[in-house]
Amino acid sequence: MRRAIAIVGPTAAGKGELGREVARRLGRAVFVCDSVKVFRGLDIGSGKPSAEVRAAIPHHLVDLVDPDADFSAGDYARAAWSTLTEVPGVFVGGTGFYLRATAWTQSAPSLPGDGRETAHADAPPGDALRIEFEASWRAREAAEAGVIWRALERVDAHTAAGIHPANLARCLRALWLCERHGAPISAIRAIDPPTPRLSLLLVVLDPGPDRLAERIERRVDAMLAAGWRREVEMLRAAGYHAGHKAMQSLGYRQMLELVEGRADLASVRAEIIAATRRYARRQRTYFRHQFPGATVHTIATPSACPWDAIEAFAGDAGDELAGDEGVP
Repeated sequence: MRRAIAIVGPTAAGKGELGREVARRLGRAVFVCDSVKVFRGLDIGSGKPSAEVRAAIPHHLVDLVDPDADFSAGDYARAAWSTLTEVPGVFVGGTGFYLRATAWTQSAPSLPGDGRETAHADAPPGDALRIEFEASWRAREAAEAGVIWRALERVDAHTAAGIHPANLARCLRALWLCERHGAPISAIRAIDPPTPRLSLLLVVLDPGPDRLAERIERRVDAMLAAGWRREVEMLRAAGYHAGHKAMQSLGYRQMLELVEGRADLASVRAEIIAATRRYARRQRTYFRHQFPGATVHTIATPSACPWDAIEAFAGDAGDELAGDEGVP
């Protein structure tokens, strides 16, 4: 099995700097693993590395799509595997479900013996059938809020229970898969659960909740000082709005409230800090439970980085992170 190193952890933990140092020492690129950094133009609020940083160390899987595009964990996994065939790298970021989608196989295309055509089952968002399906359901949602999630609940209550009704992108994808498979996607995954396709060494940088809370507040203030409001104003002027998935990202949806005059700076700042703390708690939980079988080193500070383990793991992997073999 192919090997990969990942430097992960909650937002504001400092994993970006540590990840770049690991990549530099190993002579590898950085594979950015972040659901906001994939969008062009969402720079300050996502903590995207500067042009100077990216010039010093190659960064991949960043600035992949415009802010009005739909982009899923499956899209990220496909892009990541394509990049893995070209260059060796170190995954760095806090979007755990992107890393999991890359490291584990997807479920089988259909229930055994159902005879259903599944060529479009996991089609990308640009597929014509999927575009038509999603446009139809979005029109229904516009007329009656919550109709997509309720439809998903009727056909697959188990999957619906794990998705917030406001997350239309995930609800639509799950509903699409149920429709194309002719069965609840949870039933298919139960028959053929995801299996590992990467052997992972995870370094989880977690300063702890108190220290992290301080870092989050400083990070939000630094972003505001760097011109985050102006960035969102420019995005809004370019036609991107709350109906686009990117603009619903943590921080950006609150900044839209400010830019569009529905909230003041003090309340927006407070809400971003509170929402980021909640998100960080979910990240900490995710990295503890969602990577069974991985070799995990949890550290509180970058100075505790397990360099010997990383270098041994990378040395044993040899050149297997580049080349065609093993691409799904």
